[in-house]
Amino acid sequence: MPHPKNPRQIDAKAQKTLFNKMGEIGLLQPLIVNKRTGYLLGGHQRLAVMDKHEKYKDGKNDYELDVALVDLPEKDELAMLVFLNNPSAQGTWQTDLLAEINLELGVSFDDMGFDRLDVDLLFDGDSRFSELFEDDPEVKETKASLDEIKAHRKESTEKLKEANSAEFYFVVVCKDEKEKRELLKSMKIPAHESWVSAAALQGLKRGSDG
Repeated sequence: MPHPKNPRQIDAKAQKTLFNKMGEIGLLQPLIVNKRTGYLLGGHQRLAVMDKHEKYKDGKNDYELDVALVDLPEKDELAMLVFLNNPSAQGTWQTDLLAEINLELGVSFDDMGFDRLDVDLLFDGDSRFSELFEDDPEVKETKASLDEIKAHRKESTEKLKEANSAEFYFVVVCKDEKEKRELLKSMKIPAHESWVSAAALQGLKRGSDG
């Protein structure tokens, strides 16, 4: 039975994609059930879709499924309930291989479960991929949001580069500690300082010019 604490949800569009794919392929892999409690740990969305395909009504038209049984205490059950669906534990896409599967092997992004917005984000708007899709009303409505996401990502990247840039400072090397102390003393800067601002140096220059 579905786990009452399952935190994973699916929106209508993703459920439709899953429904269509399971109509073609079927369940493909077994659901995961904890035999101690009878609760489902993996496959909640696929089970919900399978119920629709089977036109299931509780207690009236049961059907059989193969499942993978595990034996876990309650705490481990809850941990695995989240872990099995946690994107952070599932890696990231290698876009060069996705492109190869699409362009060289002829597998469509639709068949892989991606929509137009997914592809635009993955390939940063590369026309070789985004033009494979026709704009539907939903895509048109969300293009502005996608552009905002890209603009924000670009701005954040530029700010990070600027923050990490070494172009805004230079290093003065003294031959030894004594020379360093004498130099700082001549500039009226405490000997313990390791960093001197441009404003301090400019103030020193103005004082010497006066």
